[in-house]
Amino acid sequence: MGATRVAEGNWLSRALAPSRGPVPWLGAVRAAVAFGAVIAVSLALDEPRAGLLAAAGMVLATMRPDTGPYRSRALGLVVSQLAGAAGLVVGPFAHGSGWATVTMTTAVALLSGLVSSVGNVASGASLALLFMNVIGTGLPRLGSWWLPPLCQLAGGAFYLVLAVLSWRSWSRRPGPEHRAVADVYGRAADLIDAAPHPGDARLELSMAVDTAQDALMCHRVRDNESWGEEARWLVAMLNAATPLLEALTLLIRSERPAPPGLSEAVRRIADAVRTGDRDAGIAPFRGDPAFARPVEFARRRLSETHPEDPDWLGLPPPLPARAYRAARMALTTAAAWRYGLRLALCMAIASAFVEFPGVLHDLWIPTVHSVWLPLTVAVVLKPDFGSVFVRSLLRAVGTVAAAVPTLLVLAAVPRGWAAVPLAAVLGGLIPVLKARSYAMRTVAVTPLMLFLFDMTSPQPSGELVLARLSDTLLGCVIVMVFGYALWPWSRRVRIGERFTAGIRALADYLDEAFTGPRDVRARDRRALHRSLDAVRADLRQIQSEPPPAGRTGAAWLPVLGALDALVDTVTAASVKVRGGAEPPPERAVGALSAELREMAAAIRDGRPQPTRGLPGPSGEGVLGEAAVQARRLRRTLPL
Repeated sequence: MGATRVAEGNWLSRALAPSRGPVPWLGAVRAAVAFGAVIAVSLALDEPRAGLLAAAGMVLATMRPDTGPYRSRALGLVVSQLAGAAGLVVGPFAHGSGWATVTMTTAVALLSGLVSSVGNVASGASLALLFMNVIGTGLPRLGSWWLPPLCQLAGGAFYLVLAVLSWRSWSRRPGPEHRAVADVYGRAADLIDAAPHPGDARLELSMAVDTAQDALMCHRVRDNESWGEEARWLVAMLNAATPLLEALTLLIRSERPAPPGLSEAVRRIADAVRTGDRDAGIAPFRGDPAFARPVEFARRRLSETHPEDPDWLGLPPPLPARAYRAARMALTTAAAWRYGLRLALCMAIASAFVEFPGVLHDLWIPTVHSVWLPLTVAVVLKPDFGSVFVRSLLRAVGTVAAAVPTLLVLAAVPRGWAAVPLAAVLGGLIPVLKARSYAMRTVAVTPLMLFLFDMTSPQPSGELVLARLSDTLLGCVIVMVFGYALWPWSRRVRIGERFTAGIRALADYLDEAFTGPRDVRARDRRALHRSLDAVRADLRQIQSEPPPAGRTGAAWLPVLGALDALVDTVTAASVKVRGGAEPPPERAVGALSAELREMAAAIRDGRPQPTRGLPGPSGEGVLGEAAVQARRLRRTLPL
């Protein structure tokens, strides 16, 4: 179900606009307790450096997403902590070793960049690896080699325990998986209410389906023991939404208002899924049969005691196959190497500045804790976390905004036990501000990290803050120049790769849309819409950047609109065929599918596409309009 709209306003307003959402008070309390307790213990033991490492582990934990299934959150926390510990093991061995330190930092950065391409958990782990490795190379050795990673793991484990306890307090209620699947039906009802002018409701529905599928499928193994009755029921309810979503495609294309009572019926199903009530007693929808059938299908699924095998939705492959695919993706894909080389180059430059401070002094840049310089590069140069340009800009803005208040606080609060409530307050701000914008996240994290370094630094607080400010600005300049400006072609290549994958996914769906089994058709349809959502995400990222990147995104916007229209046309044709219309000839389907794959190849190679004949609208039944839309798509390609 397409949704062409990507963003509004100029690039600067989009970059600075904060996100909206509820305040995570539970996460704020958890972080405040964690940081306050760790700093108190470190002061009691007179081990401020151990407290710094433990708190660094908790900073990594607080940066993890607070949404999704509890098992995914726990896995992300554990893997990130282990990766950070690995970085702390190897980092101190290169402390103050000149070119050896630069070489190690560059190698770890390259590895981190390659691993980031594997997935969200791996991306967070790669950042933790590099982050803690930089801290390890920048701080003097603390006792035996195993002590720094042990301190970091202790801090991360303490935070994880607090997180699990807070999750357990909600465990008797339906969990995030219930809310994710219910949100699919809720967003479908929103789309019904918005018809015939859907606006953003279509995009929100597509994103809700992606979120629900991730909530149910991510980080599960393939054996039956991993799938309890409740999990199977939720999978069945998500599967049951597919016929309804396809019917809504016809509704939107017809430009007619929805039948009375349809959205209310769908919302009642959403409420039943959200509460886990299988005996909700929802009355059948008696309206238009085209919508009554899919609503009845979902309503009956509510009370089923033996849901179908969840493989229909598409279980992840076995663990060895996933590991092989992840390794191949990290080592062989162009996108992974592009990011790995960019990160390695920037980290090498930053590390060289740290190891050879005379260069910085010649540039009139003061240095006290120059480890802050490569740390800035490591956390800013994360293209999978958002636009590198925007992150650099917001990092600089956030640090400047935080510098003066931090200086005043550090000057007013004496070192010692007064630092415990300060750590609690600063730590509690991270969950509150991190989801608003990257600048606000920086405003929250910067004072805390400066406070932690101030605990272990013999330098006056004023010098420390000013040095960190200069290091941050220099790190942002390094990223802007060597990680962004020198790679202008990479943005066009990346968006082209996204469109290539999306058009190929449409060709795969087209092959099965009229004659394929229901499970294959459903999996291909979800893969298609996931690819389109990735396209939209990349376009939003590019549009948040100034020209010429913004112009690149604008050139591809008509392609997204044409692709959305073609997807809706093919989906509507598939629904009509299953409703009794005559299926299109295999020859016509094959010709259109081949044309789409040729378009994808042309985008991948960056070459003009040769013109070839497509089936015309007359004589091809339900596929005629799709041929027209395919011609329009071909004309919009900026090749």
